[in-house]
Amino acid sequence: MSVTRNYKLKNVFFFTVIGTVTGIVIGYVLHEIDNVDFLAPTVRGFFVGLFVGTTIGVLEEFFFLTKFRTSTYLFLLLFRTLVYSFVFAFFELLVNSGSIFLTEDFSITGAIYKALFLEHYFRDLVIIIIISFAMISIIQVRRLHRPGDLIKYISGKYHSPEEITKIFLFIDLKSSTTIAERLGNMKYSSFLIDYYDDMTDAILMSGAEIYQYIGDEIILTWSFDTGIEDSRCINCFFDIRNTMELKKEKYLKKYGVYPQFKAAMHAGSVSVTWIGTIKKEVAYHGDVLNTTARIQAECNKYEQCFMITEFMKENVKIPEYLKIEYIDELQLKGKLEKVKIFGLKGIAE
Repeated sequence: MSVTRNYKLKNVFFFTVIGTVTGIVIGYVLHEIDNVDFLAPTVRGFFVGLFVGTTIGVLEEFFFLTKFRTSTYLFLLLFRTLVYSFVFAFFELLVNSGSIFLTEDFSITGAIYKALFLEHYFRDLVIIIIISFAMISIIQVRRLHRPGDLIKYISGKYHSPEEITKIFLFIDLKSSTTIAERLGNMKYSSFLIDYYDDMTDAILMSGAEIYQYIGDEIILTWSFDTGIEDSRCINCFFDIRNTMELKKEKYLKKYGVYPQFKAAMHAGSVSVTWIGTIKKEVAYHGDVLNTTARIQAECNKYEQCFMITEFMKENVKIPEYLKIEYIDELQLKGKLEKVKIFGLKGIAE
C-alpha cells in the first residue's frame, strides 16, 4: 500500500471521528428539541454520524480530490452539498427505519414508512443539510491552505512572530527554461503537475511540510527534531530522485523530457508569522532561507545535485547508502562569515 493511500486513509479516519462526534451532538440536540429520552436519538446520531463521516471521508480523499481537481469552488460546493445531502438522507433513513424495525413491532416496509412520515425525518434532514453545507464550505476553504494553517489562524498561533528551528530543502528543476520553451505553456504546466504529484509519497513519508511552490521550485521544511529523525530530510531528496528515475519512461513518452533537479539544505532559527492583508499566509523569515537559496544556486558551478551546509552535516546522520564530500568554503553575498558546503551522492555514483 502506497504512502499516499495510507495518508488518505488517515484522513478518512479523521472524517469518521468528526462525523461520529457531530452525529452524537445532533442526536442529543434533537432529544432536547423533541423532549424525549436522550438514549435513542443519541445512539441513532452515533450510527448516522459514523456511516456518514466514513462515506464523506472516502468520497473526499478518493473521488473529489482526483476526479474534480480542476472544478470551480462554486461547482464543488453545490455538487458536494447535493451528493452529501443524499448520503445524509440515505443513512438517516437507514438507521431510523432499522431502529424502528428492531425495537418496535413493525415490518421492514412499515418501519421505513414510519421513519419517513411519522417521525421528524424531513425536519432532521434540513438541520443536517444546513450543518453539512457549513462543513463543506470549511473543507473547501481548508484546501486552499497548507495542512494545519486554518487551525493555526483560528487559534491565533503565529499572529505575532515566534522564533523556531526549522530545516529547509530547496529543490529546483534543472533546465526549466529550455523545457518550458520546448513544451509550450500548457504542456509545461501539465509537466509540473505530474512532477509535483509524483513527489507526494516521498514528501508524506518524510513528514515534510510543503512551504511554497515557486514556479518550478518547491521548498520543503521540517521541524528540526522531525527532520533529523531517521535522516528523514536527507532521505526525502533521494526518495524523490529515485521516484523520478522509476518514472523516467513515463515522462519521456509523454513529454520527451524527464525531471532532473538540484537541491540545497540548511537549518537554523527562523521567525514565523502570518503576513498579508488581502492574502494571508504563514511565512518564515531569516538568514537560513537566504543561505539555502544561495547554496542551491551554486550547485551547477560545482556539478552537484545536492549540497548541504556544515551545520546539517554535524547534526544529521548521513545514511549509509550515501557518501559525503567537502566542496568548498563559500563567501555568500551578504554574509560576513564563509559557509562550508558538502555534496551528497549515492555510493555508486
